Amino acid sequence: MASVNAPRGLQIAKKNGDGSNSTGIRTIDLNPCSPLVASALVPSDIFTGDPIIIEPAGTVKPCADGVSIKSAGVFQGCSFVNASGEQKFARSITGGVTATDVKIHIASDPDQTFFIQADATVTAAAGFGVGIKNGVYIGGTGSHKTGQSAYVLDASGPIESIGNLRVIRRAPWDTGTGASIGVTDQYPWYEVRIANHVDNYITATVTG
Repeated sequence: MASVNAPRGLQIAKKNGDGSNSTGIRTIDLNPCSPLVASALVPSDIFTGDPIIIEPAGTVKPCADGVSIKSAGVFQGCSFVNASGEQKFARSITGGVTATDVKIHIASDPDQTFFIQADATVTAAAGFGVGIKNGVYIGGTGSHKTGQSAYVLDASGPIESIGNLRVIRRAPWDTGTGASIGVTDQYPWYEVRIANHVDNYITATVTG
């Protein structure tokens, strides 16, 4: 059964290797010392499953160019106080929203692995299944209704130089439906980790 084309960005899988699988979430207070509004700190929409960057000034953005920009982790939701003084919790945040006391939650462990869906059929020639390769994620427009990201893995194949994802393995099932996925089925899922994480930046060429 082919996988359903329903990307959800980077979905937490487990801890890479033999370490304990805590899937810990880091909470970042964007304005601990001043009542800055989210319009200044979050200029773009962010969805659960989006890889993000945190700029020196504290601005948080989706990481559109993960090849050259180091990601701080994957967005897992946020809390804030809206213009009416109400405490809100959400799986996504609208860029430029007027809010204070903004806290974002991210999966920030550089050894955390994730599942991500490919945007097409991955052929044998693409080579993701042969050894460990680097891949590239492609940004998409998420949904405020579900709060879910639309990032996908570029199915055109791995790159031997630095990519923004390190592909670990092909998942044998659709992480949304649980359906088995054949080798030639469209939109397969892969287990990956962030290759160019701010705390674990990989620059060497992949050799296998």
